[in-house]
Amino acid sequence: MMTPLVRALVDVKASVRTTALVLTLLIAGAVLLPAQAAAQVQPAPPTVSPAPAMTDAPSVNCAAQPSPELNWPLAQQRLAQCNRDFRLALQSLRAAQADVQIAGQRPNPTLSTGVGQYSTTVGAGSGAPFDKQVDWLARLDQPIERGNKRDLRVQAASQSLRAAGWSAADMLRQQQLALANAWIDLWGAQEKTRLQRELTALYRNTYDSAQRRLKAGDIAASDVARIDLDLQRAETDRIAANSETVRARFVLASLLAMEPQAPQLKVVSPWPASEPASATIIPAGDAERPDLQAARAQQAAADSQAELARSLQTRDISIGLQVDRFAPPTGFGTTLGAYVSIPLFINHRYEGELARAEADRDFVAAARARLEQQARADQQRLLEARLGARLRRERLEREALPLAEKVVTNAELAYRKGAGNVLELIDALRQLRALQLEALAVRLDEDRADAAARAEMLTATAAADPIFGESLRLSQPLPVSVK
Repeated sequence: MMTPLVRALVDVKASVRTTALVLTLLIAGAVLLPAQAAAQVQPAPPTVSPAPAMTDAPSVNCAAQPSPELNWPLAQQRLAQCNRDFRLALQSLRAAQADVQIAGQRPNPTLSTGVGQYSTTVGAGSGAPFDKQVDWLARLDQPIERGNKRDLRVQAASQSLRAAGWSAADMLRQQQLALANAWIDLWGAQEKTRLQRELTALYRNTYDSAQRRLKAGDIAASDVARIDLDLQRAETDRIAANSETVRARFVLASLLAMEPQAPQLKVVSPWPASEPASATIIPAGDAERPDLQAARAQQAAADSQAELARSLQTRDISIGLQVDRFAPPTGFGTTLGAYVSIPLFINHRYEGELARAEADRDFVAAARARLEQQARADQQRLLEARLGARLRRERLEREALPLAEKVVTNAELAYRKGAGNVLELIDALRQLRALQLEALAVRLDEDRADAAARAEMLTATAAADPIFGESLRLSQPLPVSVK
C-alpha cells in the first residue's frame, strides 16, 4: 500500500501533468482560434491600390555640389531627389504605410495565469511551504471583431495612403512651379544685368564722343552733363540688376539644396517652354492634378471611416477558456470552463462617433467640391493671363523694339556726324532702354503664366509634359502588404 505522502506526491504529479497539457492546448488555441474565427467573420482584406512613388531615375548625390552652371534637366532631376520639402512629403508616406499595417492587425489574445489559493495547513507534509495545497488558474481570452471592422479599417488606411502619396506628388508639382519661377527670375535678372551693362557701355561711348566734341567746341557743357547724368543712372540700374541676380540665385539654390554654390549659380538657358499647353478648359471631374487626386482619396477614406463608425454598433464578442486546479483533499482536481463576453449597449450606441465620422465625411466632400471649382476658375484665369502676355510680347518684339533700335542707330549716327543734337540721342536711348526692359518683363510674365498654366492643366495626357509630367508619372505601387 502507498503511504499518504507517496499518494499525495502522485496526485501532485498528475495535476501538474494535466495542467501542463491544458495550458499547451490553450496556447495552441491562442494561435489557431483567432485565424479561424476571423476567417469565418471577416472577409479578406482588400488589395492596396497603387499610390504615387518615385520613379526610377538616375541617383543624385545631394551632398555633392554640381557645376554652378545649371541646365534645366539637371535642375529637374536634383529637385526631385534633393528638394527638402519634397523629401519631407515622401517621409510622411512611411507613417501612412504603418497605418495600413496597423489597420490589418487582428486583436491579440490574452493569457492570464496565477495562484488562486494557498493553504499553509492543508497539503502533503507539514514542513516545507512548497508541500502545501496550491490552487492554480489559467485563462485565455480572444476578442473577435464583427461587422467587417478590419476590412473597413484597411480600406480607410489604404485610401489615406493614396491621399498621402498624391499629396507628395502635389508637393513635387508645387516645388516644380517654384523652381520654374525661380529659374525665370534668375534668367530674367541675368538678362536685365546684360541689358544694363550694354546700355551702360552705349552711354559711355556716347559720353566719350560728347567729351571729344566739347573739346572741339561743337557741343555745350550742359549737353555733356545730361549725358553724364544718364550714364550715372544706367550705372545705378546695373548695380540694382546685380543685386536682383544675387537674390534670385539664393532662391534657386534653396530649392535645389545648393546653398554653398549660390554666389556662383547661373542658368544657361531660358524657361524651356516648347509647345503651348492645351488651351481647353478641363472639366473638374476629368482633371488629374495631384491635389485633386488626393482630395478624391481623402473622400474615399472618409467614406470608409463613416462605415467603420457605423460598424461599431455591431457588437464584438470575446471568447474565453479557463483551467482551474483545486487540489485534493479540499478541492475537486482540475476543471475546465468556457466564457463568452458580449458588450451591452445601455448607455450609448456610439452615436457620437457616428455623428463625428459623418461630419468629417461631409467636410471632406465640401472641401473637394471647393477645390475642383477653384481649379476650374484657375484654369480660366491662367489661360487668359498667358494669352495676354503672349500677345503683348509678340507685339513688342515684332513692332516696337525693332523700331526703337533703328531710331537709336540713326540718332547716334547723326549725332556723331554733327547732324543731330544730344537731346534727340538721349531721348532715343531712353526709349530703347525702356522698351528692352519692358520686352524682357513681358517675356518673363509670359513664361510665368505658361509655367502656372502647365502646372494647372494636368490631365492623363499631360504625363508626357517634360516639365510637370513627373508629378503624374509617380504612379508605381508602394510596397505595402496586409497579411
